[in-house]
Amino acid sequence: MRKAWREEGRDGEPWLTALAYFALGPNAVDDAAHDLEHYYAWLGDETASAIAGSAATDEATVRAYADAFEAAGCDELAFFPTSTDPRQVDLLADAIQ
Repeated sequence: MRKAWREEGRDGEPWLTALAYFALGPNAVDDAAHDLEHYYAWLGDETASAIAGSAATDEATVRAYADAFEAAGCDELAFFPTSTDPRQVDLLADAIQ
């Protein structure tokens, strides 16, 4: 992205953002599957399942995603919960520390 930015003669640097899905807690895998497979059903079962399977469903994966996106030069990573349980915010905060 940065190379393409420079090649187009743009000033400054691009602001690179990304999104990662997550669900934490005892129902994490089920929550991710339920939400993401339903949301992405229009893409077909295989793709919807692949997206659901990529959601971070444990603390180690949350940290690994954060580290990997940072190492790749991502300026801002938004973790998007796949559960409506407000406790997900606290679980994410605990995982990311």
